[in-house]
Amino acid sequence: MWTLAQLDVLLQEWIICGWQEREHDGLRHPMMPRCALSPNEMWAALVAVCGYVPVPLGREDYIELMPVKRQKINDYGIRIDYRTYDHKVLNPYRGEHSPTADGLWEIHYNPHAPGQIWVRLPKSDQWRGYGWEAVPWIHHTLVSAPFTDFTWQYVKRTVVRRADRAQHEHDLALALRELLERAAAGHGTRREKVVAARARAAVTDGAVWGVLYGRQLEAEADEPGDDEVFGDSEDDEAPLADDGALSIWPAEHPPQSDSPTGAVQKAGLPAPRRPRVTVYDPFEESLRW
Repeated sequence: MWTLAQLDVLLQEWIICGWQEREHDGLRHPMMPRCALSPNEMWAALVAVCGYVPVPLGREDYIELMPVKRQKINDYGIRIDYRTYDHKVLNPYRGEHSPTADGLWEIHYNPHAPGQIWVRLPKSDQWRGYGWEAVPWIHHTLVSAPFTDFTWQYVKRTVVRRADRAQHEHDLALALRELLERAAAGHGTRREKVVAARARAAVTDGAVWGVLYGRQLEAEADEPGDDEVFGDSEDDEAPLADDGALSIWPAEHPPQSDSPTGAVQKAGLPAPRRPRVTVYDPFEESLRW
């Protein structure tokens, strides 16, 4: 059984190595107009003329692609769906308005790794004028196992609020830790095992993508989410987007293994084939033409 992330990898590989290898009647080499080229051949011909500069995505680029919320920075930090995020980097901005028109701060979050968020803060020493600061969940030390927003929503439905908001958040964190520990030991109900398995699946998908690209991506896990911008609610408790689809980004806690391939095989998934990566040689390309 393939995950959505693995199916996406297979589709992209087929597009590049299968579909784009077929000749296209609308692609003609200027020096050989009678010869129909494939998209890959036309790409190689154009690269020989114009050149190519690969620009890999950096840490900031991955954060930019994550789902967005807009909220205030309060005295207690930032609250999202009964989770409080706080760090000393927020001290100068507590109760302050952002430079934007709505006065709210831009926050990017990872539905597959809710243990921290990223806040866009002004940085005069950077050329962009801003920087991303990671702000952890205040109870991240209680929950060391990886979990997703889907797991959190399940815990919220099973824990009854019996105290104030701060104590209830602590009770949720304890219930989440107990759930993950029971599932890891093979105990718990069938529903709890499914919930915990979905959290582990995000970690496995991160290992799969690391193998396919030959490196572990630096950024945190994320799924393509909607770009809806949320306003500030009464208690800042707007829930995150549901993570029904698995993420294509690496998870916050990679599996402990000597190699990504070993982590995938231990999870019972077929190890993906490592792609061949070659360096383009324009002289060799000219001789082939």
